[in-house]
Parts: sequence; C-alpha cells; structure tokens
Amino acid sequence: MRRCLIGDITTAAAALAAVAAPGRPALAERLIHQAHAAHHYMKRHAKPHPAWGNGSLMARALAAHPPFTPNPASPDLAALAEILAALTRFRTRFPR
Repeated sequence: MRRCLIGDITTAAAALAAVAAPGRPALAERLIHQAHAAHHYMKRHAKPHPAWGNGSLMARALAAHPPFTPNPASPDLAALAEILAALTRFRTRFPR
C-alpha cells in the first residue's frame, strides 16, 4: 500500500463512519488490504486497479460501498480510531 497521509486517513474514516459500528473493523481491514493489493496491481501493470484505484487508501475509500461524502471538517473520532488501529495491525503484520 502506498504511504498513508492525513487525507487518506480522514477519507477512510469517513467511509467507516458511513456504516454501522459493528461492521467497521471488518471494513477497515478490507479497505487496507484492498488498497495494498491495488498498489501491487499498479506496480505490475502500470495502471490503476479498475475497482480499487491506484493503491492509496484514499482511492480505495472513495470507491467504497455504500457511497459517502467526505467531510473532513467533522471527523467521526471513533472511525478515526478504528482506521488507525487497523493500519497499526496491518503494519505490524506487513512491515515495509
């Protein structure tokens, strides 16, 4: 997965905030793993993945279902905590 910047994290949190709380951990893990796979696809084929984007977490979150409207002015703190925890677990399992 490409390096995560603040925009990636807030956009992913907005995607998580669009779903009910019990579904957030699974969605966070899925978004991260799919962004990682899209990054490998991009490196191999020199074009973005058709469904998951260019390998950034933001691109993957923007393609999330259900669709959502990012609102960085009022982030959902629980969703931010969930995406950060999922990123920490991912980096623990898959260090650079």
